[in-house]
Amino acid sequence: MKPSDTLRAVLAQAGPDPLSGLVADLPAEWRGEILGPRIDGWITRIRPGAAMTIKLGRLPSSLRTELAWMAFWQYRDGGKVSTVEINQIAEALWWAEQAGYGRPPSLTALGEREFTKLYQASFVAHQGRLPAPSGTATLQRFLYGRPGWALAARLNTGAWWEMDVWSPRCDPGIPLRAREPRRSENWRPGNLRIPWLRQSVKWHLGTALESGQMTWGTIGGRLSALMWLDRWLAGQPSPHAIAGPAAEAHRLAATFRHWLSDPANRGREAGGKVEPRAINEPIRAVADLMSFLLDNLPDVPAQVGTSPWLALTEAHPPIWRRHMKRVREPASRVREEQYVDDHTLAQITAWLPVLAAPADELVSVSVNGIETAVPGHGDPQSMRILLLQILTGRRASEICLCDFDCLSPATPAAVKAAEGDAVARFHYAQSKIDKASDSIFVDAEVVAVIDEQRRWLQQRFPDASPTHLFLQLVTNAHGTKPFYRSTYGAALRKFSEVAQITDSQGRPFRLSHTHRFRHTKLTKLAELGLPVHVLMRYAGHSNPTMSMHYVARRDEHAEQAFLATRKFKADGTAVAFSREDHDGMQLFNRADRFLPHGYCLLPPLQNCDKGNACLTCSVFVTDSSHLDTLQRQLAETEALIQRHHDQFQARHGRPMPEDNVWLVQRAAERDALVKLLATMQETPERPCQGAGSPTSGPTPITIDITRHRRTQP
Repeated sequence: MKPSDTLRAVLAQAGPDPLSGLVADLPAEWRGEILGPRIDGWITRIRPGAAMTIKLGRLPSSLRTELAWMAFWQYRDGGKVSTVEINQIAEALWWAEQAGYGRPPSLTALGEREFTKLYQASFVAHQGRLPAPSGTATLQRFLYGRPGWALAARLNTGAWWEMDVWSPRCDPGIPLRAREPRRSENWRPGNLRIPWLRQSVKWHLGTALESGQMTWGTIGGRLSALMWLDRWLAGQPSPHAIAGPAAEAHRLAATFRHWLSDPANRGREAGGKVEPRAINEPIRAVADLMSFLLDNLPDVPAQVGTSPWLALTEAHPPIWRRHMKRVREPASRVREEQYVDDHTLAQITAWLPVLAAPADELVSVSVNGIETAVPGHGDPQSMRILLLQILTGRRASEICLCDFDCLSPATPAAVKAAEGDAVARFHYAQSKIDKASDSIFVDAEVVAVIDEQRRWLQQRFPDASPTHLFLQLVTNAHGTKPFYRSTYGAALRKFSEVAQITDSQGRPFRLSHTHRFRHTKLTKLAELGLPVHVLMRYAGHSNPTMSMHYVARRDEHAEQAFLATRKFKADGTAVAFSREDHDGMQLFNRADRFLPHGYCLLPPLQNCDKGNACLTCSVFVTDSSHLDTLQRQLAETEALIQRHHDQFQARHGRPMPEDNVWLVQRAAERDALVKLLATMQETPERPCQGAGSPTSGPTPITIDITRHRRTQP
């Protein structure tokens, strides 16, 4: 196989490029013809079984420096160094020059198609056959993936936004906020096919990011919207007409809107519906682009080159905005389905140990009343992030990006108000609303989760000084990259397929929809009677209207609020409701929910699969009015355990083992009773839930954060 004449032209001999910047970046051990032996920790930074050294001796200095710099970037980035791929690329480049086809002036000047032809020709010359497609793809990922993006950004002498790929990981010149939730995302404005549109979009979005008008996350959405314009214009007979006379602008805008409304053009099935917002966003993006170009019209020729934009007038942006569809806001954005009920939370609690356990470990989980052994998912970080979201109501990005030192002592006034309960101030990674607060008070449960994560990080990254509480595990040898939100979402989607969690109505519950936990937390706080300004401060919102959007209007809470108010007869006399009246109406007059030692808060339409194991059930509550019954039950349980111990010893000649099936269940009931009674003695006026957790509202759930560390029976 022979390379084409086009490849011969691309690989024409060129003079050496100035590479002083790359050379200055390279430490002494990364310079030379052979890389590897002198580099600290080299063995741990290459893949098992890969080449031990990188051999660049036969290449000219310019290409040798570029390949060495790309390998150094991988090392500095915290990933594995691609020794095999770099050696293969070096061999192909050397062969091309020896075969008389020349060499590229720079790896950044060698297109992907040209490199593929070069590598295939080199492989045929050495092996007599074409290389496997997977091998070619691996080399392409190195040259035209992140290492190649990083090299192109380092050699770029213009503005960062002139690049075809924008990657904060590869280009430190991209301006980001200190807490940017989407810093792992890469945007590709180079995919725009029309040259003058591509250049104007780069200029527009780059300027918006530098000026603070947009953030890294919002320019991604805006770029996606302008991609629709590029796709539509590419199919038009005259794309330059977009800046034509006003009458033509009306027609084009209407045509574009009609094209956006067609599901077939949006990659959707026939008969589907395109939401008005999905139609309006591209039209708004076009109008904003035109407004930007009008404001900077004198600079358009220098920045964009030959383009139709010079014909724009002040009439064009309003004409396009006029074609946006009117969107009717719903009467209320509050949806009760955003509220995670206690039935669902109880299932999540039961499944959390599976998410954290190692993949080679089986965890016992109760599925439909049947104990099932499920292999672990080996993702304790996702488990703790999920716990913190449930316990604090923070956004996923606020937990993923929070600092390692995110706890500080609470004020003396807060400690006094907590009546002895452990509290601390939790500093989360607020990034959505600049004016909002970035800290809240948290209890001992949250502190325990954070402390456990810190200990885990110190064991996993013993030589690193992490700046974030949650760290990415791949390509992160230095422990500097936070846990990406996209990684967290993917882990929860995969876990949901295994857990098959449902709500109280039997509908599937997707754990990856983590914003529902924020709705739930704020709803529970609102139902406790927190003032609006306090709820707004906890939520991290800048106005109370947004906080109220998060509060679900539940019929159950409406009944509780009704009973909590004073009622009057027609003659003006007050009607008093006792605690028993309140409990009775709350339980919908279900006699089977009144237990000898408390109450069952299971929704009336559901059946109980716990048998008589109420003491370890998350929806069991009791109070001090049942103190005598509980004390008698504890004494009888302890006597029953001792009697069976004696019988087992007499029959078998050895003590009853601790993992005996019968003993495990009785011991759990005994421990729950001990905890319940101890809690009642400490706080006699407060009701208790499950195994002795004080309740602070109608039916709160206290998540057991130590269950995944206990040995399963």
